Amino acid sequence: MCGIVGVIDTVAGRVSPRVLAAMRDVMIRRGPDGEGLYLDGAVGMAMRRLSIIDLEGGGQPLFSRDGDVVAFQNGEIYNYRALRADLIARGFRFVSQSDTEVLAHGFACWGAAGLLERLDGMYAIAILDRARREVHLARDRFGEKPLYYTHAGGRFAYASDLVALAALDWVSDEIDGESMDRYLALHYVPGEATIFKAIRRVLPGERLVVSIDDPRPSRHRYYTLRLGEVRRVSDRDLAARLEEAVASRLVADVPVGVFLSGGLDSSVIAAIAARTQPRIATFSMGFEADSHDESVYAETVAKAIGSDHHHFRFDGDSFRALLPMVAAALDEPVGDQAQLPLSWLCQEARRHVTVALSGEGADEIFAGYSYYRRHATALSWRERLATRWGRPIVLPDGPRRLTDNPTPETPSGFPLLTDAAGRARLTGAARREIAEWEAGLMAWLDGAADGLQRATAADLATWLPDDLLVKFDRVSMAYSLEGRAPYLAPPVVEAGLALPPAQRMNGATSKVALRRVASRWLPPAILERPKQGFVLPMARWLAEWFEKPASIRDYFFARAVPGLDMAEVARLTQDDLSAGVRRERLLFALVLLVEWHQAFKDKRRDLARRLRSGFDGERASGNDV
Repeated sequence: MCGIVGVIDTVAGRVSPRVLAAMRDVMIRRGPDGEGLYLDGAVGMAMRRLSIIDLEGGGQPLFSRDGDVVAFQNGEIYNYRALRADLIARGFRFVSQSDTEVLAHGFACWGAAGLLERLDGMYAIAILDRARREVHLARDRFGEKPLYYTHAGGRFAYASDLVALAALDWVSDEIDGESMDRYLALHYVPGEATIFKAIRRVLPGERLVVSIDDPRPSRHRYYTLRLGEVRRVSDRDLAARLEEAVASRLVADVPVGVFLSGGLDSSVIAAIAARTQPRIATFSMGFEADSHDESVYAETVAKAIGSDHHHFRFDGDSFRALLPMVAAALDEPVGDQAQLPLSWLCQEARRHVTVALSGEGADEIFAGYSYYRRHATALSWRERLATRWGRPIVLPDGPRRLTDNPTPETPSGFPLLTDAAGRARLTGAARREIAEWEAGLMAWLDGAADGLQRATAADLATWLPDDLLVKFDRVSMAYSLEGRAPYLAPPVVEAGLALPPAQRMNGATSKVALRRVASRWLPPAILERPKQGFVLPMARWLAEWFEKPASIRDYFFARAVPGLDMAEVARLTQDDLSAGVRRERLLFALVLLVEWHQAFKDKRRDLARRLRSGFDGERASGNDV
């Protein structure tokens, strides 16, 4: 696990090592155990390392045998041992046991497309092809690891952290109005856009090719999850896929644990892991109120599987202390309430382990959210017949936009924070533009086999990579803890999404197939309980949060965010507090946004100062930058 960064500068013809090192070191929490830097004319690449595999020999960069391929990586390649054996059989010689060295030799052997086709992992990859004078960037299939980029006037830069790019003097920090509109609708920014106009994301399953001589990226998809298929998967096959996914994600040269909420998803992961690693460490978070606390179920599972269980409690005092800390740890705003107790859990877990497995993705893959229910029950007899025979159906009435639909919800049924009129009041502008990425998303969703597959696929492409996985990555890495998600192993995702609707959700029963195979590993008390969901006493905590400022208006105006009408934000907040906090999701998203922006400005200013110091130091030493 690492943070990666790189610059191509055809204007200066070289990259300042001091500037590159400063960009790299802003990501020190991603990699406190080591660092690497590579310079080659107009190209500079660097990384920070969190040692997980090959603790002594896994430093980066790593090279192909002829030195023409230079590889950096943030993440883990879970099938690296099989790929390594294949490459050794083909005559490649390895100097380390690192999974990153597989990328260098694999690129030399199979090329970019062939390498990516073979990988099972979570990763953001940067590879320099010195012979072709190209840099190749790629992000894993479902978006577990972040990768940002920017380019302008003969310069290109990429990084695992948005701050590293925003601090460059040739990169604008202008906030994107469309992104702000979507944040206010969803509490996250979806797709290729970021909150800043000048900075983009590499999409999940996408690779970029950047010529060193003309650094404008060309974009290519190497993976698209196939929709339109419906096929039965035997319980034995599904169980085997889950067991293989968990086993592969336990591979590490450091201690590994499991986040155990007591719900079905994490309990399956913990139970499978405990079969191969007896007394594996498990971690759960409890809450003050019984209505929000699942910890008793986590303890039941821990006792049944024999794990070394650790339990912690989160309360209102924790909320007030952690909110500014979590906002500061984020490089982009995500107004997800669950990241606060997750932060506490990561902090405590890091005292015991360096890697933690979690249940992210199971609800989207196996249909766990209650709002999917209407998609599962609304099939006509023609649609049921079509899905039985594995034929795609036409869904003419599905929402045609991500946020601007007749009802304030996404194509999955996920309820928005605000409708279009409410967002226009908060920003002072109505937004109706549909981005190329969004049009592509809708076209892809139209290929779904049924309404339930369409709804869950919508969340797999938006809510999962741009909220859940951002939250999981940023909060865990704030404590130098690597988070892994076994459910996102491609064989599990592909099998789960293609299950017949009744095997995913049947009436009030969610995750039907997963629940059935889980009986191999879990006690009935866990299998039979309904999904509780992650609900916090946020209304009370927000009311307590605003007892501190002397004036709500002063609080927001002191933290003004470009693109937001702060007077309207203050008015809405005051009205909502007076009414008993009825719009707690929106109110929390606004508080998180202003706290994030304040912290981001400070981080950007500090890094920009260090970057200027790097340039000045180079000039003072007589080097032309």
